Amino acid sequence: MKVLFLSSRIPHERIVSGHMIVYQRITRLVRRGHQVGLAAFSCEDDADHVAKLRDSLLELEMIPAPETKPGRRLLDYFFSRVPPRFADLYSPAMFKCVGDMVERTRYDVVVAEFGGMGQYLHMNPYLSAVRKVISVHQCHTVAGRKALDLLGFSPRALREWLALKGLQRYEFDMYRNADRILVLTAEERFGVLSYAPDLRVTVIPSGVDTDHFKPGDPAAKEQALVFTGYYTDEPNRDAVMWFCRYVWPRLKVKYPDLTFCIVGPGPRPDMLELARKDPRIIITGEVDSIRPYLARARIFVCPNRLGTGMRGKILQAMAAGVPVVSTTLGAEGISIQQGENGFLADKPLIMAQTIDLLLGDPVLQANVARRAREMVAERFSWDRGIDLLETVLSEVVEGR
Repeated sequence: MKVLFLSSRIPHERIVSGHMIVYQRITRLVRRGHQVGLAAFSCEDDADHVAKLRDSLLELEMIPAPETKPGRRLLDYFFSRVPPRFADLYSPAMFKCVGDMVERTRYDVVVAEFGGMGQYLHMNPYLSAVRKVISVHQCHTVAGRKALDLLGFSPRALREWLALKGLQRYEFDMYRNADRILVLTAEERFGVLSYAPDLRVTVIPSGVDTDHFKPGDPAAKEQALVFTGYYTDEPNRDAVMWFCRYVWPRLKVKYPDLTFCIVGPGPRPDMLELARKDPRIIITGEVDSIRPYLARARIFVCPNRLGTGMRGKILQAMAAGVPVVSTTLGAEGISIQQGENGFLADKPLIMAQTIDLLLGDPVLQANVARRAREMVAERFSWDRGIDLLETVLSEVVEGR
């Protein structure tokens, strides 16, 4: 098959968050003999990765990322036909680029990774007839409704309410225009179908390379907690701020040598201020590899309260032999059995007590980590996900 992928940035082997899924899908489809093209927005740090990726692709087109102009977001709430959740990725140049690539190369199917890139398959005046798949890493309507329930009456809730203006109609009109919708978890599928029962939605979970992520030397462990993410994403920023405000103070008093390591690109000023005030909060920014940080950590925390979808960071931690303590929402799509292969905790006190329990019991740490790695090795290999993706793309191309 000839498959064109659309991505909000260049995927590569060092990247975190959902773009790792894009990277794995592209590279593994290429290895299986498919011809794959890519259209993506470019960033300043892409140069090191473009050459290697270009060599494996049928073609690669990069468009400068859209600039967010001061005051535009407020105007988008009221006057734009494109809701704010999608406006950040709106680019007339990308509409034309996608149309030109389909016309020139005659792709069998186009896969838009992330809902924001799905807009280039929806009402695109340059796009000729082609099969269309939208891979929804997070349904913005479902996530927005969940956020309103969580945030209650607050300025942040008001921003969420404004962001939902026109969002549901736009997002689900876009989904109905596609031949198939992909989601990462059964929970996300249920949420999407609750708004549009007529959609064809398939679950293809994230995966993990258990040869790349594997347990290290126990002697290298430090008294450290770790969280990884892409901090331009609001759910990850909220997770850090919530954990540092409500959970961390309960732990750092009891464990004076404990550190909290926040790994990944895009930390915001409020996060950096946390590290300035507390030297035991370590913010790394973008790193070459998260494996050394997982190797040193005793516990991986995933305190996400917002958003939807599957967090591959948990799979990576489990494969690396690091026991996981997560919120229920953070672990969507991952079969965590309480106390067996991980822990779920939605309240600050319960999360702090669970981390305390693990820190004080090395045998429990080892047993939970071992069972978690066995689970992800059995259920979340990348090859299994690519098998499902190949099947779905074949069905779409053949009109089944």
